[in-house]
Amino acid sequence: MSMVLSGDMLFSYAEVYLDAVKRLASMENREYREGDWNIFAMPLLFLFRHYLELGLKACICMKNEEEILKTLSHSNTSQEELSKAKKVMDEKLNCTHDLSKLLKNMKKCFPERDYLFSKSVQDFLNQLSNYDRKSEVFRYPFDTKGNMILPEQPIIQIDEVKNMIKEVSSELNAIASQLIEDLNLLRV
Repeated sequence: MSMVLSGDMLFSYAEVYLDAVKRLASMENREYREGDWNIFAMPLLFLFRHYLELGLKACICMKNEEEILKTLSHSNTSQEELSKAKKVMDEKLNCTHDLSKLLKNMKKCFPERDYLFSKSVQDFLNQLSNYDRKSEVFRYPFDTKGNMILPEQPIIQIDEVKNMIKEVSSELNAIASQLIEDLNLLRV
């Protein structure tokens, strides 16, 4: 059975990761021995990073869906416009794990806006992207060659992580909610 990927379905999936992140972050209330914080932080950041990746991909997908539906809704749609819409439908979602590339793709989807996210959110996204380009660093405490990658010093302090979660998810969820609302109006 084949399933057509819809952006709003993908965003629902992303939201489950965000819920897990928020629950895990709220559990952080013990004092960590030296080095313990990263043991807690790595799964937290992995889940948050995955939420971001899925959320960005979902927004890109929804924006493409919106453009297709707008094109198809015009009764005077030319053959060229229909071909372009079909090409967009046939394109696969960009399968990169690189948050900075997804952020660039996101900006391309919204050319009418100078920015999508506040500077601090873009900084958070770039910080996570620079630290973990391929979504591999937060998965294990060691690399594929068996070398320890779990840093001894905290990579990001818990207060900064909590602020990042709140600020980034607020902006990303607002964009996704607007796209979902717009798509629902076009699907009627």
